[in-house]
Amino acid sequence: MKVYYIFLKLLFVGLTFLFLTNVNGQNEFNPKNEFTMKLQLRPKLEIRDGAFSPHVKGDEVAGLISQRSRMTMQYKYNDVLTIKISPQLVSVWGQDPLTQGAGINNGFGLFESWAKIRLDSFSGIVIGRQVIALDDERFFGELDWKQGGRSFDAVSYQLDKEKISFKGYAAYNQNYRQLYDNNLSNPTGNLFSPVGAAPYKWMQTLWTKYSFNEKNNISLLATNLGFQNASNVDDTAKTVYNQTFGLNYFNTYSTWNLNISAYYQTGKNASEKKVSAYMLALGLNKKIANKMNLGLGAELLSGDDYGVNAGESKIFTPYFATGHKFYGSMDYYYAGSSHKGVGLGDFFIKANYASGSKWTWNLALHQFVTPNNVISLLKEYNKNLGQEADLAFAYKIYKDVTLKGGYSAYFTTSTINFLKNSIQSKKIQNFAWLSLNIQPQVLKFNN
Repeated sequence: MKVYYIFLKLLFVGLTFLFLTNVNGQNEFNPKNEFTMKLQLRPKLEIRDGAFSPHVKGDEVAGLISQRSRMTMQYKYNDVLTIKISPQLVSVWGQDPLTQGAGINNGFGLFESWAKIRLDSFSGIVIGRQVIALDDERFFGELDWKQGGRSFDAVSYQLDKEKISFKGYAAYNQNYRQLYDNNLSNPTGNLFSPVGAAPYKWMQTLWTKYSFNEKNNISLLATNLGFQNASNVDDTAKTVYNQTFGLNYFNTYSTWNLNISAYYQTGKNASEKKVSAYMLALGLNKKIANKMNLGLGAELLSGDDYGVNAGESKIFTPYFATGHKFYGSMDYYYAGSSHKGVGLGDFFIKANYASGSKWTWNLALHQFVTPNNVISLLKEYNKNLGQEADLAFAYKIYKDVTLKGGYSAYFTTSTINFLKNSIQSKKIQNFAWLSLNIQPQVLKFNN
């Protein structure tokens, strides 16, 4: 921990000294060096009376204030070399003592730490911890709602030329902390454990997008994940591989937006079971006034019948999606506790309204169903999983200061209560939140 802080202080002091000593000799017309620094403070209050999973009668309401404290430093040299380092501290108010002692684990880490080397005028290689956010984040997303966000240790090749964009990612992971006593000089063994680490050992991803014009594009995705779960250094755990293929189409008309997504998943999952699964999504959005948009759509993620141990799994897993964006703000699906792999159908209506230049309001209504059978002890449950209503707002206080908040209600059914192990839950579940996002750029030097 001390090494991180010392490194960051030296980096900050060194870069500041470098640019300050050269600021008087800047060439404004042809700068070769550029350094920027941004800060972000994001405290967030959450009141959970049924978020993630239904509360049963008598459960206490959960309340907490968490905070993201992030600093983003980026250096560019003549568009040939780019380095980005983004340390952050994710904390819960009151969780650390008022007087910090040695060895306190307060959640400090690196959100991003990568370098990009340009190969030519339209392509380059990025290596290090980086965000992978593709298309509308239905399969790969930054997950900015979570205070820690999501980033990947990977190397990538990125190309952007005329109408074609291409990105290729590759990763090979190890977990020496879990298996080899955190000895980085360990001479033997290459087993991997996902405990407290990334969920996969191998990852290769190819993504390409073709733009017919500025408002009309199509993209293709192919991802291969290698899973291994070794419990000790003598384990004989093998690596199994899972593949996901996706197609996305986006079209923006004068007043209409259309998106169509189709994904197919095959190979084996982390439990070494064969997979044949799919996800389909359709969304329409129409601008009905200068300040208002209405949207509607439907999604279907395949799953298994409850309690049926078939030889092949039909459970589609959106491994790295920003689920909070798609399946309701209360995170009942693919983010919180499991709903037993019975798949998901989501029919939704959304509205967005901008009141002046400072206020924005969003409303979403979801009807959740399962496409599969839920039968237990000769009782067949209804396919209705319940409804969710999400209301959110954003108020721009100043240029770099925004207040956000929202309230959500989930109307449960006996089916979702059974799947979430909350038989005696309340009919209406509640979730409320309030967040202040402060994100200024504090430094920018060119020379």
